[in-house]
Amino acid sequence: MTTRKNSSDPVMNHDPLQEMESSAEPADDGAGLNTTSPGVEATVPAVKENVVSLGESLTIQEVAGMLETLRRSLEMGGTVTLNAEELDQMDGAGIQLLCTFAKEAVNQHIEIKWGATTEKLKSAAELLGLAEVLKLSIKQAA
Repeated sequence: MTTRKNSSDPVMNHDPLQEMESSAEPADDGAGLNTTSPGVEATVPAVKENVVSLGESLTIQEVAGMLETLRRSLEMGGTVTLNAEELDQMDGAGIQLLCTFAKEAVNQHIEIKWGATTEKLKSAAELLGLAEVLKLSIKQAA
């Protein structure tokens, strides 16, 4: 550990803020918008669409791969749209994965929407009493 010989000795030999102030870079408001160019329209970066296709089958064989896909969609944040229009086969592991995903989305304040569903999925969710958890209803249009 280095100690200063005299309490009046400077801790640093330069001012790091001075380097930032003298930089030729325009100011950034933290959202990626340039705030120093009057008369120039700022653009907001595009948000990636967060759509997850559940595929044709969501059984125990596909759950591990889908788990990673769903985790990445939560990391992206925003609204996650689930597309189940091709889903033809699902077992208990698949429905359990969807329920766990839905609960985690609620915990992270992430909205889930269904882009497209099948009657099989809606009926299974209703039969198991999970339609509310999955935000599915027989009344919803496919």
